[in-house]
Amino acid sequence: MKNTPALINLLPFTFCLLLLSCSKTETAQTEEATAAVPTELKLTAEQEKNFGITLGSPEMRMVYDAIILNGVVEAPPQQTASVSFPLGGIVRSINVLAGSQVGKGSTLATVESLELIQLQEDYWKTVGQLTFAEQERQRQATLTQEDVGAKRKLQQAESDARVLEAAKQGLEAKLQVVGIDPKNLKTNQIVRTIAVRSPIAGVVKMTDATIGKSISAGESLFEIVNQSGARLVLKVFEKDLPQVKVGQKVIFTGGSATITGLGNNFDPTSRTVDAYANLNGLRLLEGQYINGKLEAFPRQAETLPESAVVRTGEAAHVFIKTPQGVYQPIDVKTGVTQDGFVEVIFTKKPSVPIVITGAQTVQAELTKGLGEEE
Repeated sequence: MKNTPALINLLPFTFCLLLLSCSKTETAQTEEATAAVPTELKLTAEQEKNFGITLGSPEMRMVYDAIILNGVVEAPPQQTASVSFPLGGIVRSINVLAGSQVGKGSTLATVESLELIQLQEDYWKTVGQLTFAEQERQRQATLTQEDVGAKRKLQQAESDARVLEAAKQGLEAKLQVVGIDPKNLKTNQIVRTIAVRSPIAGVVKMTDATIGKSISAGESLFEIVNQSGARLVLKVFEKDLPQVKVGQKVIFTGGSATITGLGNNFDPTSRTVDAYANLNGLRLLEGQYINGKLEAFPRQAETLPESAVVRTGEAAHVFIKTPQGVYQPIDVKTGVTQDGFVEVIFTKKPSVPIVITGAQTVQAELTKGLGEEE
């Protein structure tokens, strides 16, 4: 126990020696690993053929920055219809189902209505009263000319005729709203059941009618949508708003659309503004979700096929072939990727051919064996 203080004094010195040793070991391992990474590769003609290597140079192409826009398909108000019956009644038949294609004026259902019967009774009663009033007016006019009757009676007869004429016209308008043309009614004819017709051509989106159902006046029975007039309603984030212009194209899976307008209302919750786009010769379903890319800032840029660019984490490089037949990687910066091509930015543009296809195989051959041994 007498040597304990000496041992304690030696501990810090020993710990420092261990740290220094580990640091040197790690530095040596790092330098060894760095030195072990090859920077060029020589291939035989047979290997080049087996690797499927083709050579080329960058190609100038029109590229653009892609702004992601999400939205839904919307049918404009002119292309949607909520179909109802203006009077109370009972559904007697249904001719369509959800998803049925209908034309303008197609019969969707038939409705029997006591209110409709009463409306026609009022109409014929008014027609009869008007006929009598007209006869009375003519009779009073004749008596007045012969100075037999009082002029006041003629004025009363004319007033009664005008009132009944107005009532008749009002009832005719109501019948037309229901779907009955008074001119086509036979004298004292009463229609009990009438067809509910589609005001537009399209597809039945929803039906809320069953046979025997009692409906109230104006109750919605069907919804019709004309998909041909559908458009996109896209959400544009505040930061992207200055880059979105009318006439720009939005690309999405299966088609494209063209921006036709921007909304004036800013949503403070989502920090977005609505953009409207017309579909380019494509029919989509109302409510369908769309994820698209907006073509912003189009420009000419040097590009290479995606197969030519080797990505390693955040970095990227391509392979060149020197006049001596040696393949070497050179670092590049990449921009946008579209239509299978990548925008590439060189620190110094190479004057020798670039590997267009087979770059991944060259990369694998170049690094073969690395990391296999501990």
